[in-house]
Amino acid sequence: MALSAPSLAQQTDASQLPEGNSPEEVAQRKTANEQQAEFASSQLQNNANSQAEYDRRLKEVEEAKDKIAADQAAAQAAYEAEKAKREQDYQAAMAKWRDDVEACKAGDLAKCGASPAVQP
Repeated sequence: MALSAPSLAQQTDASQLPEGNSPEEVAQRKTANEQQAEFASSQLQNNANSQAEYDRRLKEVEEAKDKIAADQAAAQAAYEAEKAKREQDYQAAMAKWRDDVEACKAGDLAKCGASPAVQP
């Protein structure tokens, strides 16, 4: 057995109102309910707007963090490449110097470096 309460919209005259409910009370309740419904709807919209703003800003933060990570990775890669190039240049210069020293010792004076200045 299903029970249903009559809706306020169905009540059209004072004879159908439950005892203790005057037409003024019904009108006040209806107005209060409408105001509450408007407030709730507004609150839900504000919540949705706030969530959208939060999501937008969170996305911006994540994008900024991703850019920082990418920039850091690029800087690290550039550093490592420069470091490797300098090491390679150093090793090549040292190998040439060693070869020149050996050639100088073997008598190839063109490979000998300038003599250090003699200090008096």
